[in-house]
Amino acid sequence: MPTNHGKTFCEILDTGKSHHCGTPVKQVKWFQSVLKSLNTAPSVKTNTVVHISNPAHSEEVGSDKDSDPVHRKQKRKRNRYELDDYFSLVELGEFIGRSRQHVVKVLEKHRLIKWVGKGKRGKYLLTDKGWQFGIMFDPSENTFHNRQSKRLTTSNAQPVLGYDILALF
Repeated sequence: MPTNHGKTFCEILDTGKSHHCGTPVKQVKWFQSVLKSLNTAPSVKTNTVVHISNPAHSEEVGSDKDSDPVHRKQKRKRNRYELDDYFSLVELGEFIGRSRQHVVKVLEKHRLIKWVGKGKRGKYLLTDKGWQFGIMFDPSENTFHNRQSKRLTTSNAQPVLGYDILALF
């Protein structure tokens, strides 16, 4: 956590968690103005990793630049299966700016996917109508399965959907 001095050089934001449950996770994003306030050669060795000079002596405190965090490139989750023409359920949610649960709810409402299995032990499969929009992909074997495949329920196959699915959202 930033010290009282350090709080003027950062903001604390929620992180986007992939599973969307449990305790919220926060992370510190530092402003560029903190770089001018770092002591590069502390005279006394201490247990403190970063030394911040007095913010009153900083030229950037209170400026427009000081309030803007450094924007970092977000991790690219698209193409997690390296499929350029298809979305996984997670990728589709990220693409439209909604959660995976929302995507599943919409796809179930339109009867494109169905849950096969008992309780939490199971998976989603494409319905007859769903096969018009996508195909089943097994990432562990890097193979596609068609409707007649005997391994649909026993493999790690997951539904992946083409770009035409975006019309439903």
